[in-house]
Formats: sequence, C-alpha cells, structure tokens
Amino acid sequence: MSATAANITDRWSSPPRALTLLALWLLATMGARPLLLPDEGRYANVARDMLLHGEWLTPLLNGLPFFHKPPLFYWLDMGAMAVFGVNPFSARFASFVGAWVMGAALFFAARRWHGERAAAVALLVLASCPFFFGAAQYANLDMLVGGLIAAAVLAFVRAVDDVSVPLRWVVAAWCLAALAVLAKGLIGVVLPALIVAPWLLAQRRWRELLRLLHPLGLLAFAILALPWFVAMQQRYAGFFDYFIVEQHFRRFALMTFNNVRPAWFFVVMLPLVTLPWSAWLPLAWRERAAMPPARLALYLWWVVVVVGCMLPLSMRDRSSTSLIIASKCTPAFSMW
Repeated sequence: MSATAANITDRWSSPPRALTLLALWLLATMGARPLLLPDEGRYANVARDMLLHGEWLTPLLNGLPFFHKPPLFYWLDMGAMAVFGVNPFSARFASFVGAWVMGAALFFAARRWHGERAAAVALLVLASCPFFFGAAQYANLDMLVGGLIAAAVLAFVRAVDDVSVPLRWVVAAWCLAALAVLAKGLIGVVLPALIVAPWLLAQRRWRELLRLLHPLGLLAFAILALPWFVAMQQRYAGFFDYFIVEQHFRRFALMTFNNVRPAWFFVVMLPLVTLPWSAWLPLAWRERAAMPPARLALYLWWVVVVVGCMLPLSMRDRSSTSLIIASKCTPAFSMW
C-alpha cells in the first residue's frame, strides 16, 4: 500500500468515521433515479399500501394480502416513507439498511482479526464493488437479507472464537438470523446454519457447535421470528400452506420460473459484479498461507455454500441474478 493510501485508511479507519462514510456513500444517490419495474415498483407499492391503510402486519399489494415475502423490508420502508415521504429514496431505505449492516459486520470482524487499517481496506473493497453499491440502492429484498445473513454468520463465528462472552454473541447471532427470516423467509436461518455448522464439524469442534444451540439463543430467535407467522396463520387459514409449502418448497421443486439461463451465466456474473477486486483473487490465493487455515476455510466454504444453494434456483429465475448469489458471497470475498 502506498504512503498516501495508508494515510487515507488510517484517517478513516475508526469505526464512527468509517461507518459514517459508508452511510454517506450509499445515501448520496439513493433517490436519484426513478423506480424500476417490476421489482422496485412492486415492493415500494406494498410498503406504500401498508402505510396508507395503517396495516403493520399484513403485507398489501393494491389493497390485497401479498404473502410472497415476510414484512421486515416493508416495515423499514414504511418508516422511511412516514419520515421522508413516498419517494424512491424511501423505497430503497431497507436495501440501504441491509448494505450498511453488512458493511458494519464486515468492518468489526476484520478489525478484530486484522486491525483497523485492514478493516478500513476490507470496507473499501466492499463499498466499491459495483454490485454492492447498486444493490444497496435497488428496492428488493436481497440486499437486506444478504446483510443480515452476513452479520449472523460473523456473530456465530465470534461466539465460538471469543470464549469470554460466548452467550452474548450466541444470542446476537440468533437475533440476526431471526431478522433475516423476517426479511426473506427460511433462507435467513438455513444459510447461516449451512455455512457455520459444517465449517465447525470439519474442524471437529462439535462442542462449540452445540454451544451455539443454547436455549437462550433459540428462545431469542423464536421471540423475534415466530409471532408474525403465528399472527398471519391465525388471520388467514391458508397462510402456512402458501408461504411455507408453496413459496419455500413447491415453488422451487417445480420448473415454474422465467428467464432461464445456463449455469455458466451465473458463474461468470459473480466475478463481474465484484470487480475490480475479483481480479485480485488469484493473488490472494497464492498468499493464502499467510491466513489462518480455519478462517480461509470459512471464506471458501461460505462461497461454496451460497453458490451451491442458490445456483439451481438462479438457473431458473434470472430476475435476481447478481443479487441472489453475490449479496450473500460478497462479505467472504472482501474479508479474504
């Protein structure tokens, strides 16, 4: 790193400065362009309808219940619309929150492992990826759930790494997973589990894995995640079948998606949307000996799990090509 670059990173490497700069970077142009159809218009309209009808539980689209996704995204946008009005800026507020949470989680993890300068560089890498910047200003649910999943994974890792305060981080991790479930359904807890559990088992750290299943953490998850689902099932008898069975299982088992693309399309897209930094991955691989093996295994497994789980879905639905995969992989690339 040059002396000038080092001075810049030193100046902005403290948490308040770094995270404030990230927020300003993402907020500056958030309302600069009109909403795009169909996704941005649809999700913004759901939040607007809920706000106009004073309905904080049931997502509404054109006045009718809309149960494609849980309500966290809409709640955040409703709050922004109540303060800033119904406009493109407010419609993208939830995506901004997800991106900022992802950046904050990445910064604090890198700061703990490598120091403030390395954390600032990792945050710079993340913030300057075209995908990250664009997805933070695009009104759909992937950036929000991606940020919460990243934060949950890193909190689970902190819980097993820091034996002095493990329970605090176990509860925090489960709370973040619960919010991710409220952002986009079961993927919010399934992906963190598929990343962290096999990573620990491969190292024969099964006692630490069991510690992550502490009853207090599971209780926190249930308190945050379950009430909305119970309330919707009580209001609408067919909710469970539609939201869980149809949207999470039957929908993915049937070939009912549009815009089919071959597997190579998405494999090519992932490096493209993480440019310019993906060009450094071969160099990072050659220098892998300098990284603790367990941490390198975490980053690699993180990418493998997300791509492996999301690729079959994305091959049948191009609508969220970059967002589905990259929103959940980018933190691992940036940490590496």
